[in-house]
Amino acid sequence: MIALAAPLGACATVSVYEAPKTTEFSVAQAQSGLHDAANAYCETARAKGLATGEAGLGSIFTGGKHNDKNAYWRRIGADKSAPASVVSRVRADTAESAKGLADLSRLARTMLGKTTANKEDVNLFEKALIHARQSRDSFSDALTEVNKRSQREYKIDDELVALDTALQSARVTADELAASRVDKS
Repeated sequence: MIALAAPLGACATVSVYEAPKTTEFSVAQAQSGLHDAANAYCETARAKGLATGEAGLGSIFTGGKHNDKNAYWRRIGADKSAPASVVSRVRADTAESAKGLADLSRLARTMLGKTTANKEDVNLFEKALIHARQSRDSFSDALTEVNKRSQREYKIDDELVALDTALQSARVTADELAASRVDKS
């Protein structure tokens, strides 16, 4: 009886490794590079406390993220830390956000040169644009807090010029994505 059990156990183990596993991918599962990049951009902005991605009138009337206890400016200590270190952090985060948005716009333009944008691509790009705009507001809030305590006044528009440029370019790209979709529908 023992001799029979050993070969059966070995066969069962071998058969698990011999059976080829196949994976099927549907068209719905295939994601464009734009899809992944837009999601990553949004996730990064949310993780840093720069954006929620929610676009609603409530934030306009309540002051938005400025009153939020998890607001970016609070997370980085803009109301307590040394102004120079806060501004350095804001500059680094602003540069990263601007670069990410510019890269996303380039990716969208490259995609437009090869194919038509689908509805999801347009929606995700616009979602990233909302996150970028909210990030800009968060950077502005942080610099406003620093200016309340600093002997030197930091010019917010000057500090955010790279992100403003990337935002303007991304708005044009979003329009082109939407137009591509409408033209080919």
